[in-house]
Amino acid sequence: MLKLDLNKSAQALRLSLGKAGVNADIKAELIFDIDVSGSFEHEHEEGTTSQLLARLVPYGMVLDPDGKMDVFTFSDGERHVHAVGVVTPSDCEGYIERKIVDRVPGWGGGTTYSYVLERNLRHFGWLPQIEQPTGFLSRFLGRPPATQTTQTPVQKKRSLVLFVTDGENDGSDEARTMRVLKESQDRGDQVYFLFMGFCDRNPDFKFIKKIAERFKNTGVVIVRDLEGFVALSDEEINSQLLVPELLDWLKS
Repeated sequence: MLKLDLNKSAQALRLSLGKAGVNADIKAELIFDIDVSGSFEHEHEEGTTSQLLARLVPYGMVLDPDGKMDVFTFSDGERHVHAVGVVTPSDCEGYIERKIVDRVPGWGGGTTYSYVLERNLRHFGWLPQIEQPTGFLSRFLGRPPATQTTQTPVQKKRSLVLFVTDGENDGSDEARTMRVLKESQDRGDQVYFLFMGFCDRNPDFKFIKKIAERFKNTGVVIVRDLEGFVALSDEEINSQLLVPELLDWLKS
């Protein structure tokens, strides 16, 4: 098991950001999106993705105003996007085994990106919140609860999404994902999406590479050896994750 000094890791991140010219007081709300599709089950159950999450906790410590990260899971479809809660330095060990494995909607399902990205944008205030008719209203309408937008104002927050997947988006969702990201860019949402592909089986990750090329507020990191990645030094992890475009976004 990894033995981490998260305070030391946070100091290393501050140093890396400072060397890159990022102001010491820069802040951004943090979200960690984690794919819970069937192909990623082994890595979740054996604890490797919990170790990954722990290695990313210092980003919340340094960048998030509250020093923590919100955690969302996703597989296929809107109903399988789930807000798990927050992760902090004190409870990150074994987080995914304790709170996600066999516990979240859509566990072991397929993979679609667009719905969790929309949920992230709503969470950060860049899209209107949604409500669902329930109880008598649903029965009166004669149909299952359907999402409805509401104009309840939510404070817009400068935000960074760390999006972790082990596979390509389902082809049926590609156009929708591109639309969600294009509309976000066109609105000028102050959100940066760092797509992180972790898999030794997927040879290309063509879609997330396409996303990163298409939009100025998206980046991509491809890692073939997840176990090797989580064992890297703080400096090595920061050098892989702090891609030039993300650093430019933090400095903007």
